[in-house]
Amino acid sequence: MEEALKLFNNYYDTFDKTLDGVHRKYDHTMRVVILAKKIAKGLNLNDEDYELASLCALYHDIARFKQWSEYKTFEDALSFDHGNEGESILKELGINDDIILKSTRVHNKISVPTEFDERTKMFCDITRDADKLDNLCIKFPKLDGDEEIPEEAVKSLLNKEMVKNNKNYKNNKLFHLLREIGFIFDLNFKESFKIIRDDGCIERRLEVLNDSNIKDSDEIKRTVNEFIEERLSD
Repeated sequence: MEEALKLFNNYYDTFDKTLDGVHRKYDHTMRVVILAKKIAKGLNLNDEDYELASLCALYHDIARFKQWSEYKTFEDALSFDHGNEGESILKELGINDDIILKSTRVHNKISVPTEFDERTKMFCDITRDADKLDNLCIKFPKLDGDEEIPEEAVKSLLNKEMVKNNKNYKNNKLFHLLREIGFIFDLNFKESFKIIRDDGCIERRLEVLNDSNIKDSDEIKRTVNEFIEERLSD
């Protein structure tokens, strides 16, 4: 891990760290590594696999530095697919571990390809869970109170489904709140739900819903909390 961190930091040092997006993604990466380690520990992985899970997390967003530096955005649709670009960057840096490369490539995709073997899928899922957990655990801003209600997002949560991204709601805080709450329906490990419970991040996000005018807000809260309890009791 020490050599990997050195390589990662050397690459990071080639970018302007005074740019907010650059150092913000560095901090995000370090938090995702910590979360991936917690999940790996909960899965009782051996030392070798524990380190591999850490490496997948370390490299997952490596393309974000380039993305922000060149395009000043983290929107893939306006720049490049940062998973695919990340895989290319890692190859250029001499990293050829198949699991690390695949984990980086698919961490931002809608799902892990079904053709991946179970071992590869596990590391991809650890990275994806840790990435979502960090997004969930950071503070969400208060709603403005007059946002348009994204009915399809509400429907998805009530159906226990991930909320699909929708560019029509790019500046709608309520949509982004619902979308992040929906991350829980794509989490893969009991340990991930333990982290949610211990951090209280979903509770805080559900509290933000109190400032919305969604008539189904209580039903959303019930659905989400019941789902979390079910996963914790598995």
